[in-house]
Amino acid sequence: MNTPPAAPAASGTDSKQKAIQDALALHREGKHELAMQRYVAILQQDPGNLDALYYVAMIALQQGQIEEGLKVLGRAIAAGPPQARLHNLKGQAHLRLNQDDEALASFGRAIEIDPAFPDAYGNRATLLCEMGRSADAIADFDRALDLRPTNAEDHCNRATAMADLGRIDEAMAGFARAISLVPAMAPAYFNRADVLLRIGQPIDALRDCDQAIELYPELAGAHCTRGLALKALGRLDEAKASFKRAGELDPQFAGLASEN
Repeated sequence: MNTPPAAPAASGTDSKQKAIQDALALHREGKHELAMQRYVAILQQDPGNLDALYYVAMIALQQGQIEEGLKVLGRAIAAGPPQARLHNLKGQAHLRLNQDDEALASFGRAIEIDPAFPDAYGNRATLLCEMGRSADAIADFDRALDLRPTNAEDHCNRATAMADLGRIDEAMAGFARAISLVPAMAPAYFNRADVLLRIGQPIDALRDCDQAIELYPELAGAHCTRGLALKALGRLDEAKASFKRAGELDPQFAGLASEN
């Protein structure tokens, strides 16, 4: 959601499309205020321009204006014709509001409109995992990867689901595939470390935590898992330091150092 697609769907005349492309170039550069001005100017001339509405909603979500983003998406959906990307983005907005059922419905609607839209399958699968429905998520991950085999994030998330189901060998293969596709993918190392720790391999878990932290020093969960791995290895002072760092980065880990 944070990076606009490479090109918008075709809509309107060549001049309108050029205006969208110019605004989108600013959007990709992170110049959100200027991009928003361009999108709004387009909508003043063409209130039903779905590209402009879509990107206005995207900027709203990027800036934390979730309710406003939903309003714009509602306007775009009402303007028609049906577009999967609108419902997929709507699902992400509902996720930000912890509205899981609404998010599931939106991702499902995106898939109904375009059964070959991998983003919606991947997003729905990830949400199903978060809801404790890992078994249901696998089919969506498989469909997403059929459509987009080299997506490292889907491989990583599918591997996490496999681990939750106790299918450790498949999980390890999935993490390895994700890392082979994106060697600098910190979450893949962190998630694999968590699984390695669960199956009694703290040395390997520590190695992966260190790699995750090298790539993303502010990944609080990796510091926490690193502390657990160090504790399992009897390196208690180092473990406390890792727990302390996790707590500094994320309040949910506060107190771990004193508890361990």
